[in-house]
Amino acid sequence: MSQRWDKLEERLGEYESELDAVYRLYHIPVLAALMTFMLWVRVRHYERMIGENGQPLYRGNDPYYHRRTTDYVIRNYPFNMPYEVWTGFDTGTAVGQFGTIFDQIVATIALIVGLGSPSESTVTLVTVLTPPVVAVLCVPPMYVVGRRLGGRFGGLIAVVLLALTPGQFLSRSVAGVYDHHIAEVLGTLLALVVGMRMLTVAQREKPIYEFVETREVDLLRRPVAWGAGFGAALALTMLVWPPAIFLVGIYGIFLFVHLSFEFVRGHSPDHVAIPSVVAMLVTAVLLLPFLTAVELDTTSISLLQPLLVLLVAGGAAFMAAVARLWERRELSRLGYPAGVGATGLVAAGVLAVAAPETFDFLLGQVERVAGLGSTDTAATVGEAQATDDPLNFFFRNYGLAIYTAAVGVLAILVRALFADRPRAEQLLVAVFTATLVLFTLTQIRFDYYLAVGVAAANAYLVGQILGFIDLESVRTDATNLQPFHVFVVAAVLFVVAGPLVATAAPMAAADSAARPGEYQDWEGSLEWLSEETPAVGGYGGADNADDIEYFGTYQRTDDFEYGTGMYGVMSWWDYGHYITYGGERVPVANPFQQNAGEAADFLLAGNESESIEALEADSGEGSGTRYVMIDYKLGYAGTTKYNAPVVFESRHGLDRSDVGISIVRNRQVLPVSVHTQRAYESMRVRLYQFHGSARGPASFVVNFGELDREGGFGTLPSQESDEPIIERNYNTSEEARQAAASDPTKVHGGLFGRPSERVEALEHFRLVHASEPSSNSRLDNPPIFEAQPGREGPAIPYVKTFERVEGATIEGTGPANTEVRADVVMEIPTTGQTFTYRQFAETDEQGNFEMTVPYSTTGYDEYGTEAGYTNVSVRANSSYQFVATSNDRAFFGETDVTEGQVVGENDTASRVELETPAEPANGGGDGTDGSGDSDGSGGDGSGESGSSDGSERRGLRAL
Repeated sequence: MSQRWDKLEERLGEYESELDAVYRLYHIPVLAALMTFMLWVRVRHYERMIGENGQPLYRGNDPYYHRRTTDYVIRNYPFNMPYEVWTGFDTGTAVGQFGTIFDQIVATIALIVGLGSPSESTVTLVTVLTPPVVAVLCVPPMYVVGRRLGGRFGGLIAVVLLALTPGQFLSRSVAGVYDHHIAEVLGTLLALVVGMRMLTVAQREKPIYEFVETREVDLLRRPVAWGAGFGAALALTMLVWPPAIFLVGIYGIFLFVHLSFEFVRGHSPDHVAIPSVVAMLVTAVLLLPFLTAVELDTTSISLLQPLLVLLVAGGAAFMAAVARLWERRELSRLGYPAGVGATGLVAAGVLAVAAPETFDFLLGQVERVAGLGSTDTAATVGEAQATDDPLNFFFRNYGLAIYTAAVGVLAILVRALFADRPRAEQLLVAVFTATLVLFTLTQIRFDYYLAVGVAAANAYLVGQILGFIDLESVRTDATNLQPFHVFVVAAVLFVVAGPLVATAAPMAAADSAARPGEYQDWEGSLEWLSEETPAVGGYGGADNADDIEYFGTYQRTDDFEYGTGMYGVMSWWDYGHYITYGGERVPVANPFQQNAGEAADFLLAGNESESIEALEADSGEGSGTRYVMIDYKLGYAGTTKYNAPVVFESRHGLDRSDVGISIVRNRQVLPVSVHTQRAYESMRVRLYQFHGSARGPASFVVNFGELDREGGFGTLPSQESDEPIIERNYNTSEEARQAAASDPTKVHGGLFGRPSERVEALEHFRLVHASEPSSNSRLDNPPIFEAQPGREGPAIPYVKTFERVEGATIEGTGPANTEVRADVVMEIPTTGQTFTYRQFAETDEQGNFEMTVPYSTTGYDEYGTEAGYTNVSVRANSSYQFVATSNDRAFFGETDVTEGQVVGENDTASRVELETPAEPANGGGDGTDGSGDSDGSGGDGSGESGSSDGSERRGLRAL
C-alpha cells in the first residue's frame, strides 16, 4: 500500500501545475453541474402545470392572484395595482404582498419574451418557469456565503445542500408554484452576502464616531458604502415581500449579541454600529416612496417597516453611546449586556403602558413567528402550521446535515465566547440560523429560509474540518496528499449528502410538488360562472358593468362603493383567488383571509333567515351576494377542510364536536366522520348535500365502540364484536331515535345524508350548476357518502354553485290542517343525475297553504345573462307535484313556476288545488315524515330502501 501511495505522490508531483489549475477552477464546473441539476429537478414536469388550452394549473391558490397582478402590470406597465375591487366584496382590498416588485419583474420578462405583447400562453409559460429559474439564481450568492465561511469547498458544500434538500425550498420552487416564496430566499441571500461583506470591512477598517466628527471621508467610505448596499438589499427584499421585515428583527438581535461581545472583549461597538446605522437609514429612505399604509401592517409597506428599521438604527447608536458612557465611568464591561438589556425591557414596558395597542401588535407578530405553536386560524393555512414531529421534519428535509449544522452553529458560538474578537459575519450566520430554527418550529414556511442557514452552518463546519487536516497544503504541494485527506473529504460528502442522495429525496419531493392544485377541479365551474352569470354590474338588468373594469385602476380607499348590479360570490376563503382569476367575479372572502369570518358565519348558519341576515349585514352593498360556491371538502364531514370554518365563525359559538364526530383508530383520525344534527342544519350541508331540499330523518343508527360526544371523537366497534357499524333493523325513524337515546354509544343517523330530525327546505337558494364528476384519486376520502344502489362508482361533483333568489310564491288549497308535500325533479346535466327538491307546508283550518320555492320549471330562456340573470344549468324535468293525505284519502295537484317568478321579475303567485282523483292513484307516498329521498334515485342515497348495508360496512371497515 505504501509503495503504491509513493508512486502516486511521484506522479502528482509531475502534474503539479495542472493540478494547481484544476484546484483554482474546479468549483466552476461543479457549480454549473449543480445548477443544471437544480433546474432539471424543478422543470422536468412543467407540462403538468399547463392545461390543454395553455391555461395555468398552478399549485395552490396564491399563484393565481400573482398571475392576476402580473397581468395587470403587463396592461398598465410598469405600475402595480393600487387597489383591488375584484375581491373582498363589498369593500375591496389593498393587495399588499401580492402586488410587489416581484410581479413587476416577471411582467417585464414576459413583455421581453413576448416582444412587447405577450400572449396568454407566453405569460403562463414565463410564470410557470419563474420559480425554478429563481431557485437556480440562489446558487451564486449561496456559494459566496459558504465560501466566506468555509472556503471554496465549504461554498460547494453549501450549494450541494441547497440543491439536495427536499423541504420547503424545493417544494416552493418547482415549476408551477408561482409565488413570492423563492424570491424571498434570493433576496435574503443577497442581503446576507452584502451584510457579511459589510461586517468584515467594518471590523477591518474600524470606523469610529470621531471619523464622522472630523469628516474623515476616506476612512468611512468603504464601511458606509457597504452599509448602504446592505440597506438597499434589505429594502429590495421587503419590496418583494413586505413581511421580510423580520430580517431586520433578526439583524437587531445580532447587533445586541455582537456589540455586547465587542465591548466585553475591549473593542469599540462603533466599528459595526456605524455601517449598521447607515444600512438601516438607507433601508428606511428607500422604503418611504413605496409606503401604502399609514398604519402598522406586516403584509404591505406600511409605517411598520421604516419605524422598525429606524428602531434598530437607534438601538445600534444607543449601544455605541452607552459603551462610551460605560467606559468613561469605568464600569465593569461584563455588566454592559445586562445594562443594555434592562434598558430595552424598560423601554418595552413604557411602550406597553403608553401605547398598549402598538405593544400588543408587535408582541402578537413575535408570537406569530416565534411562539412555538399555531393559532387555530393559522393552523388552517398549510404554510403557517407548526410541525408535529420536529426531529422527523428536520431529518427528512436535511438528513444528517441538520445535526452537523447544529454543531457548526455551536462551534461559532463557542469560538465567539473565547476568541479575542469574534468574526461578525460568522456570528450573523449563527444568529440567523438559530432564529430560523425557532421560526420554522412555529411555521413550517420558514424552512425555505432555514435551508440557507443549514447550508451556511455546514459550510463553516466543513471549513474548520478541512483547516484542521491542512488540506490547503495539498494545493501548495500535491505530494502532501495523504489517504486521510481523501477519507475526510469523502466522509464529509457522505454525511452532508449521503442520506438525501441514497433516498432520491429531491426527485421524489419534486415529483410530489409538481402537481396541479384544486384549481383543475374548479376550472369547469369557474368557466361556467364567467359565461353563464351576468357581468358584474349587470345583475338584474343594471347597466353598470363599465364602472368596474377587470383590469381597471382604482385609487386606494377603505371601502369601495359597489353600485347597482355589482354582486359578490360567497365561498370559503381558500377559493377566492380562483373566483377572481378564473371566474372573473368578485368573491366575498379570499386567501388574504379577508372576510373569512363572514364566510364561516354564512356556511355554518343554522337557518336560512339567519344566513340571509348575515349576507345583508356583511356584504349587502350593490346587488348583494348572489352566488354561493361550495366544494365537497366543505360539504361533507371528514374531509380536510370541513372543520376549518368552525375556527373562524363568530355568530354561532360552535366547536368541531358540534359539526361532526371523527372516527379514530389507533390514535389516528380516519377520513370519514359522522354528521351531527347541527351539521345537517348548516347552510353548507343543506346546500351541497341536499341542494336546498327538505330531508327526512334516518331509520338507522351508527354504532361506536367508544364515543366522546363533547370531544367529537368515537371509535368503531371492535373486530371481535358482532355489533354492526350501521344498524338498519328499524321500521321507522322514531324507533331508531329511541334506540340511540337508550345507548350512549349509538348515534341516530349522521351518514348518507340522513339527519336525526327533519331538515326543512330552503326557499331562497337553488343549485344552478354542478361541476363534472371528480375522480376518486383527487378526493380526500373514500366517497362512501355518495354510494348509491345499482350505481357503478360515485359521481361526485367537486364544486356546486348556488344562486340566491327572491323565490316564487305558490298558493294552494287542500284538506284542512294537513301537511302538504311539494316535489319537483331537477336534472344535473354534468353528472347525468337527478334530484328531487322537496318542501312541506301546513294547511290552515280553511285548507289554504302557501310556500316559497327557489326552483322554476319553465321560462328559462327568458331570463338569461343578457337580461341580467343566470343561464341555469340545473333545470326541472316536470312540474311541481303536490300530495297530501287526510282521513286515509290522498289529494294531488300540480303547478308550474316560471323563472320570472323565481328571480323576482314576476310577483304573481302560482296556484294549485289539491283534489282526490277519480281513480285510485298508484304510489305517491304518505307525505308524513319526508324520509323519502331527495336525489331522485328512488332510494335514500345509502341503500336504505331494500338493500343491505354490506357495501357501506366494508367501506367503513376498510378505513
